[in-house]
Amino acid sequence: MNEIATRAVSGLLYVALLTTAMFFSPLSFYVVIGVFSVLSLWEFQRLINFSSILGPIILISLFSLAYMGLLSEGMIAFMAGWAVALNCFLTYLCLSQKKPSYSFVLKSSFTLFYLICSSVFIPLLMNLSSPKAPFYLLLFYLSIWVNNSFAYLVGSRFGKTKLFPAISPKKSWEGYWGGTIATLVLVYFVENNFLLFGTIWWVIGLLIPLFATLGDFIQSYFKRRANVKDSGTLFPGHGGFYDRMDSVIYTAPFYYLLIKFI
Repeated sequence: MNEIATRAVSGLLYVALLTTAMFFSPLSFYVVIGVFSVLSLWEFQRLINFSSILGPIILISLFSLAYMGLLSEGMIAFMAGWAVALNCFLTYLCLSQKKPSYSFVLKSSFTLFYLICSSVFIPLLMNLSSPKAPFYLLLFYLSIWVNNSFAYLVGSRFGKTKLFPAISPKKSWEGYWGGTIATLVLVYFVENNFLLFGTIWWVIGLLIPLFATLGDFIQSYFKRRANVKDSGTLFPGHGGFYDRMDSVIYTAPFYYLLIKFI
């Protein structure tokens, strides 16, 4: 099986598992995403050479509190603010190619506010006080999967103009716009049938590819600093759990805030 077919089958199975979990019950989705997030955290901590049991404990605790509805609006706002701030800081480090020394404080901040806080906003999408919450969540995953898949397909076939070769030499502008157009088509189709976003559907369709690409760049940034190709080997054609969730983790707090302000 060639690489494109392997990636497609692996990606479809991943989306199928998540879709089944989210529509089976909230608990099943929390458990699946919780396991994926803990494994992503473990892979991320290996990349930055940071060993701490507190990370998984905090992550599991926050997921448990979110499931029971015990996270206050103030706590959610606090996590959203710090997650967005750390994501923006990491974007700056990545795009400027700066490589600060990994101090204990920096490793702890990356772990807590980038990976843990951002991950919590994935299941929090199910807690939105709207009957459309499952569809917001499903579109979130589908749009990122469609964007990444078409960016890869178009880029591997037609990509000539490198997007940011210093960080991710295989990504191209042709692939980026191929993924963006496919995402816009998907969001337009969903909006016409489910009326999720109103007149700003195109904003969602443009921002998700942007955030998903930045999330992938940031993961590539950490892998390059660790001098590894993949964060793991559990997903054929994709690498590890962090390879699979990088775009989702980065995009989640931004998407959550966009939905809240609609």
